[in-house]
Amino acid sequence: MAEILGFMALFVVSALIVIRSGITLSRTGDVIAETTGLGRLWVGTIFLAIATSLPELVTNISAVRLDAPKLAGGNILGANMLNIVVLATLTLLFPKAMVHPLGRDQRILGGAALLLTAAAGLFVLFPLGIGPLSGGSLFILAGYALAMVWVYRARELSSVPAEETSHSLPLRRAWALFGLATLGILVGAPLLSYSADNLSELLGVSGTFIGVLAVALVTTMPETSVTYGSLRLGAHEMAMGNVYGSCAFNVAILGIADLFHGNPIFASLDRSHLIASGGAVALMALGLVFLRLRAQRKMAAAGVLAGLILAGWVGTLFFVFRGA
Repeated sequence: MAEILGFMALFVVSALIVIRSGITLSRTGDVIAETTGLGRLWVGTIFLAIATSLPELVTNISAVRLDAPKLAGGNILGANMLNIVVLATLTLLFPKAMVHPLGRDQRILGGAALLLTAAAGLFVLFPLGIGPLSGGSLFILAGYALAMVWVYRARELSSVPAEETSHSLPLRRAWALFGLATLGILVGAPLLSYSADNLSELLGVSGTFIGVLAVALVTTMPETSVTYGSLRLGAHEMAMGNVYGSCAFNVAILGIADLFHGNPIFASLDRSHLIASGGAVALMALGLVFLRLRAQRKMAAAGVLAGLILAGWVGTLFFVFRGA
């Protein structure tokens, strides 16, 4: 019991470090991007999406180095599901916020996130091992890079210049805080995966389930804070870009983690990850429909769909637990 309590305490402390560091990353990243003129849309799609996914990146590299690939796979797919639940739930909290129809660049981003997540499930069935790597990882990494180039080119054609934003935080101080937050992630995330892996063994719970639920709840906190802040500002484009950009990058993280595992990572995943992948794809597709209904001001239908998204997440967790 003392050992369990010790790892629980380590999990809570490391989670707090990751959450605090992730929130600081997103806030200072926004300042840096706006000050340097990158604009809100690209901030959400790339800059903030990657910054807020840093907890997943470090946590999952740490997990595979600890030979816990199931924890890594569960975290990635669980985070993608939870991101959509957060987007739908928080959007309902701001009924007066104007949500515009998705632009071409946003549709490309949403489709890319869906296809990459579906590919992760497909490669669980067909790992396509190439020496110590999964062929699926190479496909996913190349697919992510091509998709982001496509999104950027669509942005250049369709986006309007972002309105100027004044920040009280100087650029030099923002860079300093960004560096400190990165250090916090580099310290907290390995401890998070270490404690979660040990808790899964001590409690007799599958690493997949721990990754899908507990670790995903923590590592998606930065995305939650950015989405909330963006919707409060009425910047739904940034919120959508952050969520679906994070989902796409999360799957790419699985490919990056494969480089540190020593064995094809998809060959180490199982039926429960296939269930989680299917659940994530379904929720992400529903999320795009939800945004369309919200843009059309069909509030009742959007509310019902948000409830279905939440129920789908809970149902997927149940089947992951049963299948693990």
